[in-house]
Amino acid sequence: MDSTTATCVACRANRGAIVAPGGALYDDGLWRLEHTFEPIPMVGWLVLKPPRHVESLADLTADEAAALGPLLQRITQAMRETLAPAKVYAALFAESVAHLHIHLIPRAVDLPEERRGPDVFALLSAAGHSGQNQGDPNEARRVALAIKARLANMN
Repeated sequence: MDSTTATCVACRANRGAIVAPGGALYDDGLWRLEHTFEPIPMVGWLVLKPPRHVESLADLTADEAAALGPLLQRITQAMRETLAPAKVYAALFAESVAHLHIHLIPRAVDLPEERRGPDVFALLSAAGHSGQNQGDPNEARRVALAIKARLANMN
């Protein structure tokens, strides 16, 4: 393990050093899906990432790239069936964590206008800065496990 993967938060989570509510919801060796870990910005906020340390879509293998689109479709379908959000946002920055990871965020119908679109990330920032959960960890675990079950039934 090099120093990058030793200190990378996403790599540490992939190794089990940080455990998200419900654990791994999906892991096929190419992609791993988890709920965000504490402090939780919102129940149902998921993160999809490759198990190996890569920092850009351009660094994906052909197999990782080919699996991504169909997997995103399955995950967002499972999120819609479980949470009934108005939308599911998908966002990729890999800035504060230099490991490619896609945020999959269920935008609730009643989410205030000032928290919609890119402004939803204020919830992630608020949770991180305060160190306090914005979403209930027990509910996050329940939702994560429901999404995991839906994904398993889609095979």
